[in-house]
Amino acid sequence: MDILFDFSPIMNAAYQGPLAFAWFLFIRGAWVIFLIYISYFIYIVWLQNRQGAYQKTIKFVLLAIDVPKDTEQTPKAIEQLFATISGAHTPLTAKEIYWEGKYQLSFSFEIVSIDGYVQFLIRTPEQYRDLVESSIYSQYPDAEITEVNDYVNEIPDKYPNETHNIWGAEVILARNWVYPIRTYRYFEDMVSGEFKDPMASLLETMSKIQIGEQVWLQIIVKPTGFDWIEKSTAEANKLAGKKKPKKQGFFSSLFNSIFGIFFLSTGETWFFQQGITPDKSSKKDEKIDPSMMLHLTPGEKATIEAIENKSSKNGFECKMRLVYSSPLEKFSSSRVISSVFGSIKQFNTLDLNAFKPDPKTKTQIAYFFIEHRKNKRRERLVRAYQRRSGVAGHAYYILNNEELATIWHFPSKYVKAPMLQRTEAKKSEAPASLPKNIAIDQSKEDLANTLRKQLENGSAYNVDVSNKYFENRFAKNNENHSDNKYGRQEGQPPANLPTA
Repeated sequence: MDILFDFSPIMNAAYQGPLAFAWFLFIRGAWVIFLIYISYFIYIVWLQNRQGAYQKTIKFVLLAIDVPKDTEQTPKAIEQLFATISGAHTPLTAKEIYWEGKYQLSFSFEIVSIDGYVQFLIRTPEQYRDLVESSIYSQYPDAEITEVNDYVNEIPDKYPNETHNIWGAEVILARNWVYPIRTYRYFEDMVSGEFKDPMASLLETMSKIQIGEQVWLQIIVKPTGFDWIEKSTAEANKLAGKKKPKKQGFFSSLFNSIFGIFFLSTGETWFFQQGITPDKSSKKDEKIDPSMMLHLTPGEKATIEAIENKSSKNGFECKMRLVYSSPLEKFSSSRVISSVFGSIKQFNTLDLNAFKPDPKTKTQIAYFFIEHRKNKRRERLVRAYQRRSGVAGHAYYILNNEELATIWHFPSKYVKAPMLQRTEAKKSEAPASLPKNIAIDQSKEDLANTLRKQLENGSAYNVDVSNKYFENRFAKNNENHSDNKYGRQEGQPPANLPTA
């Protein structure tokens, strides 16, 4: 019996034009596929609206952190901070994700340089504020944590702009995220044992920018579960030459189960009644491939060990952004960004992983409608930074708490970045057992009141303090130490710096 297929109706519809051909397919069943796509699109829009409504119920706070100048803590302290923050991971049900629009909340760890003054910041959901503060105080008891106003609206978000220009990009990994970057453990001198803080170069670079310029570094950190560990294990097994075990299909599993029940209920009974013992040794031994670990090079063994070490710690879904903003007359991306990225490249390894700017979000374009595409990228990048968006831009990648602590940690006392905001001294109250002389304290207070009255009456120095005598006498010469265009003296923190 011959089976014939007649394609003449399809060919006739194709000869009549694309619209006729599309209608031919549509009325003959393609409308089902079209309906599925339209329904999926409508659902995505509806789900995004639900997520937007959920986001409006979440309040975020921006915290500025200053640590003492004489701190001797290493990045290990911040590693414990990230390990504690991983407790914010909240497993969500399918109903909460796909119906109520809920999602895992994230944190934003930022390093900001405004006019050369550097500040460490953490943006956190308000319900996790106590978690963040307690984690910091547990490692840095003398730290100062202050809620500050957001700084992200200090630069324009529309381009081209008449006053400012920006360079920006998302910072992504060069290879699969299962491969780790160089962490702080490898910055210790093997001879002297001294820790060479990689943060020193980054902070020194950010402190060198000019008045009016700003450099922002943002790391979005979202706690996640343990599913990513399976991918790391699979990659390690692949490098080791281990074959991935084949999963048994549904029908094979069902058939084997039915056959096993039938064999146990009939076959073995018949064998034993006849006095015959089934020879299980007749089955062919499965060939097991030996491990290839003995044939790996030392570098390949080190790579497998590094992958397994990364998967042994808490993981986070991360996204990093870098923005440089400057007035048009001072804009020089080659001067600033080259230095900043040079500092970030300290964490790169040629055999494992490295950081690089994302070519799809970088505001440097070489071909086709350059200015229009560049301006659109600038606007999208600034909006994504301002919103701390986890959706816009490149996809998330996994970094564990050791890698995060390497990139973002408070410098030790040996880092001498001059513009880094720190607490001047440790603060503590007088001990309760300190003896006090009430009479002496009272006499000091009376003397202070007397001197204050003499100063107000002008009798102490025979001058009129209302005519800014002291201001004129002790004021510094501001002709060579000020920048009137930006409204402040050089050497003073800018008013818009989110400092504690």
